[in-house]
Amino acid sequence: MKKIYPLFVLAITLSVNSKAQVLLFEDFQEDSATFVNKFLVQNASGNDTTWLNSDLDGALDASGSGLPTTWFRTVPFASADTINGNLVMASNSWTTPVDVTYNYLLLPPIHLYDASGAFSWKTAPRQTPRYLDGLQVLLSTSQNFENTFTDTLRIYAECICSGGDSSSSYSDYTFTNGFVFGQDGQYIEYQNDSFRFRGVLRPDSVSLSAYAGQTVYIAFFHGSTDDFLISIDDIKVTGNGTVLAEIPSNSINAFSTYPNPVSEKFTIQYSLPVTGPVSLSVFDLNGKKVKSILDNMCVKGDYKYDIDIKSLPSGIYNVVLETKDGERVSKITKM
Repeated sequence: MKKIYPLFVLAITLSVNSKAQVLLFEDFQEDSATFVNKFLVQNASGNDTTWLNSDLDGALDASGSGLPTTWFRTVPFASADTINGNLVMASNSWTTPVDVTYNYLLLPPIHLYDASGAFSWKTAPRQTPRYLDGLQVLLSTSQNFENTFTDTLRIYAECICSGGDSSSSYSDYTFTNGFVFGQDGQYIEYQNDSFRFRGVLRPDSVSLSAYAGQTVYIAFFHGSTDDFLISIDDIKVTGNGTVLAEIPSNSINAFSTYPNPVSEKFTIQYSLPVTGPVSLSVFDLNGKKVKSILDNMCVKGDYKYDIDIKSLPSGIYNVVLETKDGERVSKITKM
C-alpha cells in the first residue's frame, strides 16, 4: 500500500497556512485615554503609520449641539444599536458656513501579501431619506494625502433635497450617485418622526484581492453638504498581511531612518528597552525581503546601522524592525 500520510499532512499544513487572519479590527470601545492617543486629530503627512482624524474644511457646527468638526465618538443613532454601551464614530455635515464637509478618517497602512484580503465595516446615517448624509470609502496604494485616494471601494448616496420635510417616500427626493441608505426598507428605524427614519448600522464589505502584494491606505470620507450625521463601526481587515502601525513607545523607542530619499546609504537608529531577539530587514512593496540586516539576540541599549542599498533598484521600500514586543516599519525611497 502506498503511504499517503506525508501528502495528508501537507494538505493540512497548506489549509492552516492559507487561513486568513484578522489584521485590524476597530469598534471604538477603548477607554478615553487610549482613544485620544490612538485617533490623532491631524492632517495626513503622506506615509503616516497611525489612525488619523483629518478635518480639511474647517467649518463650524451649526446644529446648536456643540458637535465636533472632526470625526468623533458617540452613541449610535438607532435604539437597535445601543446594546451593551456600544459606541460609533460619527461626522457632522450641518455646518456654518454651509459648504461641503471634508472629514477623513484614515486607517493605518496595511501590506497585503496575497489576494486573501477583505475589508468590512458598518455604517448608518442619522436620518433618511431627508437629510441623508453621503459617505465614500476610498483606497490609495501610494500615500494617505487627500488627492492620492484614487480607488473607490463604496459610495453611499447623499440627499440633495430642497424644500421642507414633506414626505417619507424616497421617490420624492433626489440623491447623488451611490447606495441610497434605507431605500430598500432595510436597516431603518422609525422614531417619532413622520418624515424621516434613523439608520441602523448596516454591514458592508469589499474584496481587497486586487491589491495583492501592495500596501494600501483606506479612508472613510464624509463629503456631504448641509445634512446632519453619518456613523461607522466595526471596521475590520482580514487576510494575509501586516498592519504597518507604530508600536507604543515603551516597546521600541526612537526608531528612525535617514536620509530619505536615499541614493546609496541610509542610517537606522533605535533604542531597545530590554534584551531579546531582533530582526531587521528591508522589503520591497511586494513583501519580498531584499536585504537582511540583523537576525540575532541583542542586549538592551542604543543601536545604529549604516545600510548600503546602492545595488537595489529605485523605488519604495519598507524597513521592518521586529522584536518580541512588536514591529516598527519605516518607508524609504531609493532614488
